[in-house]
Amino acid sequence: MFTKIFLLRAAGASLAAIALLTAQPLRAQSSSDTARIEKLERAVELLAKQNAELKAEVSSLKKHSAPAPATVAEGKTKTQVTYDGKNYVEKLVPDLGGSKWKLFPAITELELFGDMRIRYEYRGGRTDDTPVAPPGPGVAGTQDWQERKRERYRLRLGLRGTLLDDWFFGLRLEGNASGRSANVTFGDDTSTSSPGGGGPFAKGSDGIFVGQAYGGYKGFPGFIFTGGKMPNPFVTTRLVWDDDINPEGLAEQYKHTFVFGGAAPPPSYSKDGKVVAAGPPSEPFLKLDVFANFGQFVYDDANPENPLGARATTNANGGTQLVPNTDAFLLGWQVGARFEFPHIVYFQFAPTLYNYTGNGDTFNIHYQGGSPDLTNSASLAQNQTGINSLLVFDMPAEIGWKVGKIPMRIFGDFAVNFEADDRAEAAGHPGKGGDRYAYEIGLGIGQLKKKHDWQIEAWWQHTDQYALDPNLVDSDFFDSRVNMQGVVARAGYMLADAVVFNLSYAYAWRVDDDLGTGGIGDIGINPVDQYQIFQADLSFKF
Repeated sequence: MFTKIFLLRAAGASLAAIALLTAQPLRAQSSSDTARIEKLERAVELLAKQNAELKAEVSSLKKHSAPAPATVAEGKTKTQVTYDGKNYVEKLVPDLGGSKWKLFPAITELELFGDMRIRYEYRGGRTDDTPVAPPGPGVAGTQDWQERKRERYRLRLGLRGTLLDDWFFGLRLEGNASGRSANVTFGDDTSTSSPGGGGPFAKGSDGIFVGQAYGGYKGFPGFIFTGGKMPNPFVTTRLVWDDDINPEGLAEQYKHTFVFGGAAPPPSYSKDGKVVAAGPPSEPFLKLDVFANFGQFVYDDANPENPLGARATTNANGGTQLVPNTDAFLLGWQVGARFEFPHIVYFQFAPTLYNYTGNGDTFNIHYQGGSPDLTNSASLAQNQTGINSLLVFDMPAEIGWKVGKIPMRIFGDFAVNFEADDRAEAAGHPGKGGDRYAYEIGLGIGQLKKKHDWQIEAWWQHTDQYALDPNLVDSDFFDSRVNMQGVVARAGYMLADAVVFNLSYAYAWRVDDDLGTGGIGDIGINPVDQYQIFQADLSFKF
């Protein structure tokens, strides 16, 4: 309305001025200059009067139509610019901030990562026909099966990042206190004696534990130095290491890549002799990665190293001996190489030596591993965890290629304990030092990287009684046991880029019938004469 009034009046005033200024009176030739000046003066006065009236009306309209001033919220504010289609308008609004994360300025990169897995598992083991105890609940009989059917989940959540000046760190939380498993079993905490009082859907088994906590430095080209509770720095397989174990201590790693061939093509010339852009460099003939990994891990901390009074003694190893008051360390020494002929084939091998410095105060009792000459309960009561006389050489290797677009690989591992004679003798079987070898060989087809990918793996595995550390071997497929051999098959399919479905099955039996099956697993039998496991997993990665 204001705009319409203003325009009408301005137009009327302008027309009046034009008429007065340009009109030719009928008697123009007879008018004097004085009369013409008077008319012009009256026209100017009229315009000035109308202009003043318009200004007054505009001022009045502004007073009556001005909006109430916007209320600005208390606290920090910022200027926000908006556009209404004709004009840009600035106004103050509350500053709610951008990202809610406030990171320390020295952090240059931060990544949230983790995974969650839902699993159904069947696991069963059978006794042999060795002596049995008097029948009763929980007492093993001849060729008696123990079976476990469990629904489980695993949740792992972590942060890793880099800092200024080439430092880095990592942290991961898990739901289980075990070093070889992050699984939590549904419904295993219903007893009233469980933390929280039990009952259905209780949380007594749902804990939070630190699975990884490490830091390191990578400022020297090719080198990485790490300390803390870390991902396994060695190239390895399930034959020797359970992939859930995160060793504690120090690690040093080195890697360098050599490229053979693949030089840039010479420049090409046009018809007029001018240089034109060269094409892309040719593929290298060979990429060679050489690497070295070393680890010094705290296996057992004797605490205190200098106890009050006389040192404790033990008779478990035959005769009286002092319990060690020094720490036990696991040392690993690995060098290796990976040869890759692009789009053709690759081959990798990583010879490794593991040795132990001392036995600590927890693992100083000599390893025995059970016996078929005892009842099941007595066999289980023998020492299953001693680390005496272990000097293990390990050689994981892998070769891979493609058939069309399908990746294929043959993988394997071979290990031998150079001190198996002493280990067997300490266990009471001096003639069994030849049970010193462990090996696996398998085939993998496909890969699991993106949606609709699939993979099938199958392998044979054999582990002698005195070949490996029973505290480190895989806890699933052979139930954390040695003196076992058998087959494993796995198949997986990617339902989405971050969701994979896996089926796994293993069947195993005892290698040497004169010995037990050393190690502490989920099946309360020793020796395990036959063993099988089935797992169905749905995993989510983020």
